[in-house]
Amino acid sequence: SKATVSVLNWARFTKRLFTMSKNYKPGQTVFYMNEDKEQGAGLGKGWSLGTLKTMKGDKRFYEVEDEGKVWKVEEHNMHTHLDGAYSKDVTDLFGLGDLHSATLLYCLKDRYCIDDNMYTRMGEMIISINPFCRKDYNDEGLMVKHSKNPNPREAPPHIWEVANKAYVKIIQQDRNNQSVLISGESGAGKTEATKTLIEYLGRMSMNLAGCTAVQKEIAASLNKKLKACNPVLESFGNAKTVRNDNSSRFGKYIKLYFNKASGVLVGAQMEHYLLEKSRIVTQNEGERGYHVFYEMLKGMTPEQKEKYGGLTKAEDFPNLNKGQMFERVLNGKVVADDAKNFTALCNAFDDANISKESQDLIFRCLSAVLWLTKVEYTNDESTGKAKVSNPEILKKAAVLLDVDADVFAAALVTLSKTALMTKLASVQEANDMRDALAKALYSGIFDWLVVQLNDVIKPSEAALAEENRYIGLLDIFGFEKFKINTFEQFCINYTNESLQNHYNGYTFVQDELECKQEGIAVPSVEYPDNGKCLAMLDKNKTGIFSLLDEACKAPTATDATFTESTWENHADNKTYFVKPKSTRPDKFTVKHYASDVEYMTEGWKEKNSDTLKNPIKECLLGSNIEWFQTLLPPVVDEKDRTKKVSTVSSKFKAQMVSLREELSSTESHFVRTVKPNPQMKPAIINNATVMAQLTSAGVIETIKMKRAGYPIRLRHRDFYLRYRMIAPTSVSNKYKGGKQPEDGEELKSVCREIAASMLPPVKDIPQYDIGHTKVFCKAEASDKMEGVRTTAIEDAKVISRSFIYRWALSWDNKRKEKAAAIAVRKEEEAKIREEKRRIRDEELKKQGKTEASLPGEQGSDFSDLAVLFPHFDLPVIADAVRIAHRSFGGGEAREKAQEFLLDMQKQRLAEALPVSIKALFDEAKLGARTQQTLNDAGVNNRVALFNLSVGDMDKHGFSKSEKEGLERVMLHQQSEWVCQQRLQVMLEAGSRKQEDVDRDVAALNKAADSIKKQMESAQASRLVGEPVIRKTGGYSQEQVARFVAMGYDEAKAKAALRKAKHDPVKACDLLLQAA
Repeated sequence: SKATVSVLNWARFTKRLFTMSKNYKPGQTVFYMNEDKEQGAGLGKGWSLGTLKTMKGDKRFYEVEDEGKVWKVEEHNMHTHLDGAYSKDVTDLFGLGDLHSATLLYCLKDRYCIDDNMYTRMGEMIISINPFCRKDYNDEGLMVKHSKNPNPREAPPHIWEVANKAYVKIIQQDRNNQSVLISGESGAGKTEATKTLIEYLGRMSMNLAGCTAVQKEIAASLNKKLKACNPVLESFGNAKTVRNDNSSRFGKYIKLYFNKASGVLVGAQMEHYLLEKSRIVTQNEGERGYHVFYEMLKGMTPEQKEKYGGLTKAEDFPNLNKGQMFERVLNGKVVADDAKNFTALCNAFDDANISKESQDLIFRCLSAVLWLTKVEYTNDESTGKAKVSNPEILKKAAVLLDVDADVFAAALVTLSKTALMTKLASVQEANDMRDALAKALYSGIFDWLVVQLNDVIKPSEAALAEENRYIGLLDIFGFEKFKINTFEQFCINYTNESLQNHYNGYTFVQDELECKQEGIAVPSVEYPDNGKCLAMLDKNKTGIFSLLDEACKAPTATDATFTESTWENHADNKTYFVKPKSTRPDKFTVKHYASDVEYMTEGWKEKNSDTLKNPIKECLLGSNIEWFQTLLPPVVDEKDRTKKVSTVSSKFKAQMVSLREELSSTESHFVRTVKPNPQMKPAIINNATVMAQLTSAGVIETIKMKRAGYPIRLRHRDFYLRYRMIAPTSVSNKYKGGKQPEDGEELKSVCREIAASMLPPVKDIPQYDIGHTKVFCKAEASDKMEGVRTTAIEDAKVISRSFIYRWALSWDNKRKEKAAAIAVRKEEEAKIREEKRRIRDEELKKQGKTEASLPGEQGSDFSDLAVLFPHFDLPVIADAVRIAHRSFGGGEAREKAQEFLLDMQKQRLAEALPVSIKALFDEAKLGARTQQTLNDAGVNNRVALFNLSVGDMDKHGFSKSEKEGLERVMLHQQSEWVCQQRLQVMLEAGSRKQEDVDRDVAALNKAADSIKKQMESAQASRLVGEPVIRKTGGYSQEQVARFVAMGYDEAKAKAALRKAKHDPVKACDLLLQAA
């Protein structure tokens, strides 16, 4: 009617009136940035899914509902949720329909939590989410199969494909050297990923290469030695932290060399970066020092411990007990046995050809470090300077290092010594010198071990004589940002800034390559070049590293003067540097690519300088064991001011420059490891935790770069199916009745026509481009098309509702009529029950057995049960109530009394009824009370049952389901009886007249047909009379048929009706939305 149309138009108008910017609409599902600190585990923000409610005022705040909570969200912290924009089946994140950090996050989340898949591609990069448990798809047998697969890209994403691709390029495609960069925060799985890649490449070189048996034997031996390196490096370079029970505290770059002709692995070489020295002498709460200390103290025999000075347990040594953590614990469980790991370490030493003599020297030196950290100082009253207060402990370290104890004690309190003057140390300075020696000795052992391992795994001279290629694996520390960030974080983040610069260039080139392959113009995108930030960090003279080195050269310089020099040189660089508001010179902030990090500069000069004084070095040079002399840096000539001072930062900066040159000379591949949650539990993703890591890994920066160009990249068919409802009439008229354009030029032309009608250029800048296989769209263009599409869907709903309104009204009337009939029936049943209760009460009064004879609740229970069990003698019911109240009491007594009586009733029925009739009653699902009523009425044989009418059933108090059940069973019973009788007549045919036989058979056939019609009629009446919930899940066949007649798929119609809880109007909305 006109009135109805007016109402519909007004509804449409009001919806458009309140339409929000970016085409957001109330009720729409959106991504929003959740500011809940608990959700982010202290990390801040994380994308979440919610339902848009309303817009609040002029401040552009939106209300978003999520799991019962309503959040106020600003517009820039929201993003449209597109149906089908992400899926756990998407194996390449660059293939997402909507290239946005929110869709990327939820795709990873679905793949990890729902699909149980830790690996996902992002272009040529692999994102690996730590599963915190072993996965079947990392099995050794599958690794062998994968290494033999000629097309690994067709298999599900796996870290193996990175190694496969690098290997194929150097061996089969004769390309240049390759490198694989593995990054991620502590606990993300970098070390395991590196070990996996090494093992895979070793297997691949033997499986795929056309090498001889001798070459394979050499490769197998080398694989064994490479495996032996892992326990050694992990024991000496890994430690338990609050984030990871086996955290690598150093970076490493391993080159695997392959013979170009045969492809066999011929050798390896390793370089390490920035061992965390502070962990040798102290740890934070809940952390441990390096594994090797705890392993040797748990794994050594009493004789060995006595040999090394009488070692005890880790709790007794100051450099191991600061963190109060003496086991490798994860989520409250011990995950590693230190004693077993010590045995594994000794075996690895043997496999790596480290002699027993060298092993003894290593443990002597480690023991000396332990005793050294127990040395204490006090003030000498005569000098006012430090002296050793426990010389017996110092003597143990001196014996182990084979130096004179008195000379050693003097060296540990002497800052400098000349022919004219000796400068003694204060207690604090002596403590620093003692710790510096412990760190230098341990660092010396680590450096020596790397040299020895390199000597074992290096290519032979014969192998080096031939042409080789290598694959470099970089296992490096991820970006770090803590509450307090110091010199170590500055060096680590400088490394990541350098690697990000390398990654940005690589990604930009890859994006440019895809555009060229699709035959479209490369979009003008601002390249995220962080070169100026790197220059601020490492530029000669004015770079922060150079300023720190200058401070170390100047005797009068302090941490404060160094900080002031950074302010003076970089305060004007607002892009990358922030000077604090406080005038206290103890910090500055660097704006890294991943995040702004505030660095506290206290102690930087000491950490950067070589604080090991000459007297200590000279003392160790007096050791009778030459090996100990090689562990420390050489003595510095303090008079020679022209000699360049060696600092930690200068060495590290030189390493990073060399590494960048190395990587630039290779073709790079990337693996980004991700820690899914702070608790380190499997199958859980914390949105904020993962987002922070994706940001620090440069993944989000990559997405931003992609979005600046054409972030929406849909295949031609997907684009057509999504936007055909808003296509121009020239397209919609051409493709009616399910007709679709053919793949190829026809489909491409249709896509161009749709895009052209919707997306005109903005300020002469094209908003889309049509490639060979994909449609490329700007983010704003996609938002516009989605808005128009949403409006079209809303309009379609209004139009569709006008067609189904009468049908829906009719359906609703039928539902109401049925509900009214059920209500009438329930009311009648209630009256019958009340009448039975009245009759029972009269009987009770006649017998003088009123409920008053039982106290309180017992009387009430007795009255109720007497009505429920009218066939029982009243004393029996009273006894059951008394026993139940005495044994159980409270609310449980009535239920127990009812159970007693039910059991007695079942037993009575079993004894009273014939077995065949009892089985028939049970098959019809008659209640015990109904069975008892029929038995009392004499309906306990086949003839009586066959003569039972519907009126008789109502008289005996049958429920509707009991009527249907008995009717169904009796029809089957009658059918079987007719068959038996017919068979009997045929068997007796020989002794009877033919006309009598024919007459009886005809009568029986007629009876069978009648029974069949009755069964069909009963079944049809049930189908027509009510929705067949048991058969179709809550909807009627009529409803499904109606949707099928409208052109919808039957399965989709059923699914929509189930989801809409059988409401056809809501089901229609769902079908339209899906279409």
